[in-house]
Amino acid sequence: MSQDFDNLKDFAFDDDVEVALRRQDEALSLLERLRTEEPFLQAGDGDEQAPDARRGFRRWVTPPGVTVELHDGDDWCRIDCSDLGVGGARTNDLPKWANGPTPTRLKAFGHAAVIALADVMWRDGKSGKAGLRFEFQDEAERDYWTSGLVDALLARHAVG
Repeated sequence: MSQDFDNLKDFAFDDDVEVALRRQDEALSLLERLRTEEPFLQAGDGDEQAPDARRGFRRWVTPPGVTVELHDGDDWCRIDCSDLGVGGARTNDLPKWANGPTPTRLKAFGHAAVIALADVMWRDGKSGKAGLRFEFQDEAERDYWTSGLVDALLARHAVG
């Protein structure tokens, strides 16, 4: 039985783990570089902090003026999202190169961009649709993205 464990190194699993860890390290390194190029701007020191209540990944149809862009290593590429929320998005056609943690720029009209990390949670190989989860550097960035998204949703549903 212990002989079986000695042969585990022969499996491709180790290679898969190394590739995944290297991809994550590369994405985090690129993310840090992109964040320094486009620093997050805080709205102000006296802003009220949101309560710790969670919405549980609620998503809405992507409102006008809100964009999600993934970085391919050279440039930002806008992706089409059928719906999105504070914590993630569902894409209509995720590029094949986005196969792990990917630096992401979230923009809402009238707000500075927020640079986050998007991780692929699921992908439909036939349709190209996928689900992304956003990871923010801190709560201030998450709150800022939330306020931009809420403003865009309110503008879309404004009467008058």
